[in-house]
Amino acid sequence: MSEAGGIISDIVSVFAGSERVLLTVHKNPDGDALGSELALMLALERSGKSVTVHNLDPVPEFYRFLPHVERIRSGPAVVGSFDTIAVLDCEPERTGLFNGVYPARNLINIDHHVTNSREWPLTWLDTSAAATGEMVYALVKGLGAPIDREIALCIFTSIFTDTGSYRYSNTTPACMRISAEMLEAGADPWLVTENVYESSAYARIKLLGAVLSGMERNSDGRIAWVVVTDELYRLTGTSGEDTENFINYVRSVKGVEVAALFRQTGSAQYKISFRSKGRVDVSAVASSLGGGGHRNAAGGILEGAIGDIVPRVISQLERALPVK
Repeated sequence: MSEAGGIISDIVSVFAGSERVLLTVHKNPDGDALGSELALMLALERSGKSVTVHNLDPVPEFYRFLPHVERIRSGPAVVGSFDTIAVLDCEPERTGLFNGVYPARNLINIDHHVTNSREWPLTWLDTSAAATGEMVYALVKGLGAPIDREIALCIFTSIFTDTGSYRYSNTTPACMRISAEMLEAGADPWLVTENVYESSAYARIKLLGAVLSGMERNSDGRIAWVVVTDELYRLTGTSGEDTENFINYVRSVKGVEVAALFRQTGSAQYKISFRSKGRVDVSAVASSLGGGGHRNAAGGILEGAIGDIVPRVISQLERALPVK
């Protein structure tokens, strides 16, 4: 993680002057988002603050092992007023909350995605961080809160999941050192592994089979994609949260450089996820479609018929492929 002592001090000072704090993250929260906000919640509460955690979408089942996860509220309406709002792991607009009206005098944004536009003046953006949890670790230290087993488990989950269990190219010596410290503080790696990767429901595996059976590739085999529809959810008794990590199966196909997953989120709306093996900057493609993310993992949402969306997106990806 790059040096950021000044911005950390500024954020700590704002928290120090706040009594009521609201923490929130992006739609469809993942392990990094949830681990980060819970770790920061615990650290702030141990500093005497009143903390509310509210996200648009509920916590996926396989992250419900995290400590105090029952404290996370969900839904489109945020109740109350606050001294400070901190948005973690995304730009403020990607929370899906507030409609541009924020019920606080202090606004803090903490993120590691390269596509973040720095909308708020007090934005800490560190694209060298493996996960937002790595940044929250520095904040917890700055707040002077002791890292106990609960905070350690949250930060470890954040880094472990956002690096793909330390397999992705964003894995760094810094995040490995922090993870080691979290293990020393009591984080249980098997607890995380079992819940996130080894506890799939039967219906989820049925959905995975149905989705992968419909996988397609472009003419040279360097792009592969799958589509998940409401009809597949109905047939298998599943929901959108059951598609977590499906895209990694598509990316794992030999010869594929970019994988895409189109997941239906409305009658004519699809959430698109991209994964790259490194040669294609999918954050640039996502940005051109109104989304964002990292070089190797990005996404966005498009409106329209799937028969129109898929060709449009695949055409964009083909233009982004390097010349052989």
